[in-house]
Amino acid sequence: MLELYHSGNTTCSKQVRQHLNEKGVSYTSRYIELWNHANLSPEYLKLNPVGVVPTLVHDGVPIINSFCIMEYIEDVFPDRPLRPADPVVRAKQRLWSWLADDVHPSVANATYNQQMRARHSNLDRASVEKIATRMPAPERRERFVRTATDGFSTREIEAAWERIEYILGRFDNDLQPGPWICGSFYSMADVAMLAIVERVHELQPERIARRPRVAAWRERSFQRPAAKKVYALGTDETPARPQAVSANA
Repeated sequence: MLELYHSGNTTCSKQVRQHLNEKGVSYTSRYIELWNHANLSPEYLKLNPVGVVPTLVHDGVPIINSFCIMEYIEDVFPDRPLRPADPVVRAKQRLWSWLADDVHPSVANATYNQQMRARHSNLDRASVEKIATRMPAPERRERFVRTATDGFSTREIEAAWERIEYILGRFDNDLQPGPWICGSFYSMADVAMLAIVERVHELQPERIARRPRVAAWRERSFQRPAAKKVYALGTDETPARPQAVSANA
């Protein structure tokens, strides 16, 4: 039995959901409501001690971290591969799968600063501390507390965008000759980077628009049925979310 614990519209959840759909692997969806802190429940922390999504559970065994989950999926479900057979091309695929994971903290900081501060603003200090004490990962705890209180400094947000721009520049260059990052072979690196690029597009679309190769690759990516399905809003796997965070879950 294959179960995916996810929160629909998060970048890492979308990566794994698209990967499974690209390969035609069936799974049972277990939606985790982050606004109600279901990811911090004792039951979920037994599966994922970091308290984040997604978590893949295969025959009762949990696999965590989207990069590792996607590698695991390729190992266990080799049909319709998203890893190139050629070792040199596979090295490029692995690099970009890893870089998508590596740049994620910068994207998360930009997201929290731009989208999440208003949603956390209803929490008083006691509620912030109550939620924070349940977060096992120090860096995620700090991000939440700072978003709900004083926020990030201007320089910290500039540094996040500098890192993102650096990765986008490298990606734009490495997309040659295309159409995908590994040439004609559509790979898990394309899946991983689409979630990153799309989040940047949601935050500041002009950063994508000024890189024509990335913009064209994004448009091609969304022609794929799996991407259309996973990125669609208002479905069972991406339900409407509350506008404010609750401290009482």
